[in-house]
Amino acid sequence: MRIESRTFSIVWKVVLACLCAWGLLDGSGILAGHYEDGFPRMFTNVSNIAALIYFVCAIVWLVRRRDDEDAVTFAPQAKYTAMVSLLVTMLIAHFMLFDAMFRDGQVVMHLVVLHYVVPIMTILDWLLFDVKGKMPLWGPFAWLSLVLVYLVVIMVAAGPFGLYMGGGTTAHISRYPYTFLDPGISGVGGVVGFCAAMLVAFIALGFAIVGIDRLMARLGKRS
Repeated sequence: MRIESRTFSIVWKVVLACLCAWGLLDGSGILAGHYEDGFPRMFTNVSNIAALIYFVCAIVWLVRRRDDEDAVTFAPQAKYTAMVSLLVTMLIAHFMLFDAMFRDGQVVMHLVVLHYVVPIMTILDWLLFDVKGKMPLWGPFAWLSLVLVYLVVIMVAAGPFGLYMGGGTTAHISRYPYTFLDPGISGVGGVVGFCAAMLVAFIALGFAIVGIDRLMARLGKRS
């Protein structure tokens, strides 16, 4: 059953946006009075910035249209693009970069927020508040647009142009932001194979989301 309370939806989104903003500000070093140079080159931060922009816009839209009962989801395809991008962030971080969330044996809270809390709250936002059964079949391809743009920009900038795009876990090791994107470390075949496998896997994940969306729509009609 979808929660139809607009107030609850707005409050949820405000909390989500505040947590996301705190995670980004802390991760960038701004709250500590400095700036992490590699901050804008990590996909974790790119996907969370996209999510923050989306949810701020969604909050304003919902508040301004508070008397319109049909106003439920602001820019659905933008929302699902942000959601899938955050899923990419969470799954790769969990299965490939989990150790990076610890420093000196202590968990780094802003990384937990950006890698787990924001993605999970975004998924729950879709499950709890969106009208189901409206996701298009072409959606899983479109929702990877942010991931594809990120990959193209990073690979072109660090490859042909030789710009330093490292940071985070690869600072002073590679000019790429992740070792699995560096042909000098993983090999050209390894990078191409990784990117192809990830894109196929996340397109499949997108279709799984569409399937869940349509199943929930059917169940909603029966109840």
